[in-house]
Amino acid sequence: MTDWFRALSAIVNRHEPAAEPRALPRAAAALLLEMAATEEGFDAVELDAVHAAMRQTFDIDERELDALLEEAHTARRQSVSLYDFTESLRRGLSPGQRGDLVEWLWRVAFADQRIGDHEAHLVRKAADLLGVSQDEYIRRKLRVLE
Repeated sequence: MTDWFRALSAIVNRHEPAAEPRALPRAAAALLLEMAATEEGFDAVELDAVHAAMRQTFDIDERELDALLEEAHTARRQSVSLYDFTESLRRGLSPGQRGDLVEWLWRVAFADQRIGDHEAHLVRKAADLLGVSQDEYIRRKLRVLE
């Protein structure tokens, strides 16, 4: 490796945040919360589905979950696009885990027994950003609707 490349790498790495163990769960929670959000606030049934997804997927206790969701609410409010969350999830999760996340997005969207156009669009956009194929996207949707 050349000296200039080492110097450039050192500069870039110095400005990159250190790996944080809650980063992926927080990004997943923010994405799920975005699905549960309505103009009036949060749909309680969909919020319950977010809690279930986080407990089941990340095996965390209620107190830790509350703190994580508070961080995710803040991140969601400060974000300008879904890419803020999906970029790290795409890099940090396996293809199967990304498919599972899309399935959880469908579960949150369908928790109230209906899927609105906005919700369907949001899941499609998130699936695209996560790198989930169209076939997998549809398979996960049908699994939830059964």
